[in-house]
Amino acid sequence: MIGRDSRYARCLLYRDSDGTSLGMRQRIDNTPRHDDRLHTVVEGDLLDLLAHRYLGDARLWWIICDYNDLFFPLALEPGLALRIPSREHVQMRLLN
Repeated sequence: MIGRDSRYARCLLYRDSDGTSLGMRQRIDNTPRHDDRLHTVVEGDLLDLLAHRYLGDARLWWIICDYNDLFFPLALEPGLALRIPSREHVQMRLLN
């Protein structure tokens, strides 16, 4: 168990169904911003392609997941509205 004073106390902790820890990482601030974009999912959309289109790097798909509380990113439903941070915000704030 991670105590309140641990440097990991504010991290996201990933576990599988039997409770085994899969990993952790720092939380990002996903407070809505004036420069966020909205994208309505259509058939065939994939998070890595959306990350490439909006953020300039397909490897940043996880940021779209965090911003939208997506836990199973392979099952995007058409019609779902995704909030995507601006490329500038990601580069200046999240990746430093």
